[in-house]
Parts: sequence; structure tokens; C-alpha cells
Amino acid sequence: MLILFLISMAIPAVILLRGHKDKAVVVAPFQEAEDEVSMTFEAAEKVASAFLAETAPEKRLQWVRNAEEIRTRFSGYPDEARSAPGEIERVLGHQVDGGRTVTGFVVAFPSGNLRLLEVVGTPDGPRVDWDAYALYGTASWEDLLSGKVERAAVRVFCEPSTERPEPFSDQQKWTGFRLSSPDLPQAVLGYVEVGKMREERMKQVILGTSRFRERFTLEIVRHEGKDEPLFEITRCLAVGWILGAREVEEVWEHGE
Repeated sequence: MLILFLISMAIPAVILLRGHKDKAVVVAPFQEAEDEVSMTFEAAEKVASAFLAETAPEKRLQWVRNAEEIRTRFSGYPDEARSAPGEIERVLGHQVDGGRTVTGFVVAFPSGNLRLLEVVGTPDGPRVDWDAYALYGTASWEDLLSGKVERAAVRVFCEPSTERPEPFSDQQKWTGFRLSSPDLPQAVLGYVEVGKMREERMKQVILGTSRFRERFTLEIVRHEGKDEPLFEITRCLAVGWILGAREVEEVWEHGE
């Protein structure tokens, strides 16, 4: 039986991902987006079920937001997120308090893997955010780790880190985070410049969660470390994995 957890702005809901014992999916506080409208839970569930029942990517487009843009990214999606059928295991959250309306569903696959599917209220009705479902980034982690690509937008879990390898050893200058993802073989280290609003707000959001872990969409730049690649966090695009009408840093900068 599906269990509905209502999400408040102060207390995010957390559920562990089976098969990734140290990772959690968090439905975060949602930023307001003017182009999105409220939807009922029943309507969101209907769209999620229809999307999951369809395995042809082209046919799935009828259930997603930004369909024409999404069509160009099929090749960058994991097979599981692109066309594998899944079943809703439970409802993670339904946010209805003004601004953006989002319903999160935990989707289970025969392999035992879990994936978070989020349905967003839009002027055209409820739609799946397929980029968030696929954890789409502008470059693959394989290319980032190898050095083939140096800069990318990524969707990750963030938590505090006390590790300080060079060139980020100065704690007066850098604040460290562990960045993890089901698409990463192991967590990597990311650093934010101390004194930036980005650092202050990311710490505030993460320390406000029960497990000191939150989902973010970030722009990162690769640096060579002594033993492994390290990453500088140069932009926070969203709290969570759904991009809003404006980057969250723009909202922060305007004091909203």
C-alpha cells in the first residue's frame, strides 16, 4: 500500500535507496516557479503510472515537461531511466503549499534498483521531470573523472566533509562536501569558496536535514588531486534535482 508523506518546508522526508546503503533520496524544499501550477496527488500518480507503463522513449514524451528539449538527450540517459518499465513502490512526498507543486515517487525495478521519479505541476498539467529521473548531467561522470571534460552540471547528494587534500587544504578558504550519486562508483570531494553566499546557503540547507545530506544540482569544475580528481563547486543551480525557472543562486542573490 502506498504511503503518503506530506513534506513541510522545515522537515524533509528521507528514504534509503536499496542497493546504495549510504545514499538517500530527499524531497527538498521547493523553490517557487512562476510557470508551474498546483496539481492533485491523484493526477500526479496517474501521469507517473502512465509514464512508467510506456517503454518507447518517443511515446513517453507525452508525459514529460520540456519534451522537445528532452528528445535531444535520450542518448545521455541510462537505459533504466530511458525505457525500462518500473513500478511505483511508494509515494515519497506531495508538496502543495504555493509555488511549485511536486510529487515524488520511489520507482522499483526487477533488478532491485530504485529511482526517484518526480511529477511537476505545469500549465499543461502534471508532467514527469525526466532529467531528474535520469540524473542527467551535461557530461558523464566517466568523462569528468578521466579528465576528458573539466566542467559540467551534475545532480548529486551532498554532505559535509572534513577531508582537505591539495589544492583545497586551506580551511579558511574552502568548505568541503562529499558528492555522491548512484552513477558514481564512489563519492568524490567538492569544495566551495568560503564567504560566498553559495557556501552559506548550502551549509544551511544541509545542516537543516535530519541526516545532514541533501540533493543539489551543481556546476562543478575538475581539479587534479594527488590521488584522485577533486571538484570545485562554482554554481548551485537548484536545491534538489529539478531545475526551476531561475537558478536558485539568482533567487538567493535577490534575497528571496
